[in-house]
Amino acid sequence: MKKLLLLSACLLAQALWAQQQPKQYVLIEHFTNSRCPICASRNPAFYALIQQYAKDIHHLAIHPPVPYNNCAFYLTNPAHNSARANAYGISGTPRVALNGTLVPVGNPLLPAATLQAALGKTSPIAIEVKEGGAAPNKTAEVTVRTFGIVPAGNYRLFVAVAESTVNYNAPNGENKHYDVFHAMLTDINGQSITLPPIGGSASFNFNFNYVKPSGWTSNFDSLYVLAFVQEANTKAVLNSGTRFDPIFTHALEAQGARAVRWSPNPATDFASALLPGERIRSVEVFSLSGQQYAVEYTVEADLVRLSLEALLPGAYLVRVMTDAGPYVGRLMRP
Repeated sequence: MKKLLLLSACLLAQALWAQQQPKQYVLIEHFTNSRCPICASRNPAFYALIQQYAKDIHHLAIHPPVPYNNCAFYLTNPAHNSARANAYGISGTPRVALNGTLVPVGNPLLPAATLQAALGKTSPIAIEVKEGGAAPNKTAEVTVRTFGIVPAGNYRLFVAVAESTVNYNAPNGENKHYDVFHAMLTDINGQSITLPPIGGSASFNFNFNYVKPSGWTSNFDSLYVLAFVQEANTKAVLNSGTRFDPIFTHALEAQGARAVRWSPNPATDFASALLPGERIRSVEVFSLSGQQYAVEYTVEADLVRLSLEALLPGAYLVRVMTDAGPYVGRLMRP
């Protein structure tokens, strides 16, 4: 019985942990060529499949010079298209990589079971993308936030510009092309990144000067930025993000609680929060993984003062219960 209870507790803990982690989007790197007849025969079924999971995937169409080096999309940026293909040793098209793992050559290009097996996973990081600017200049701010333990590795940040839909009558008969890769805003081999500690974030700013390609019609307004973090040796993609994704919210913050601001923050010994007009009932402190900590606090009217001496360095969520409902705020102890 004790073993069963322990197993149940472990499973519950794992479920709670998973609820606190961001969703892992499946990054699909699609290597294709606008003059390749095999691509034209297999791409339609591939597109039909991934469109069923549009909210769970990020798709990037890369055009290497194989089997034809006069592909119009390849010629837009030969160096960047080739570099991404070379990273996987691509020697023919069409090919697909899921989160950094090449799918074996076959027909269909991407079996449904292979994609489905990659869905529903979580990641210790979330990637938020904000875009700005006006033609011909686009700006992007990429923020990487850490919510859990990141496996050791040599991580690199990639930030790509893609065009969502291109209408182009290609020599192989395809006339609709999706998420066409234009350029990498980081180094073509990625930008070295030290991922922030749990509860922390790191932001990076990029600029893209748009030049209309020759040989096919492009639209500045269809451009968007796709960012992803990849381990350099294994090619495993930790997560990816675009401006179209909802921002990840911790489970406690998603319960309809109002925000509370702690000061100072970060704080070493004590932090305080003022909730004007509220009657404070209790204060609870949680790690981002859901573990609750016993802490001391004092309340004076609508001011709560929290002692941090019992907490290890890290990021925490503090929930203050009042007669009017909960307040939740983040607090960092360095």
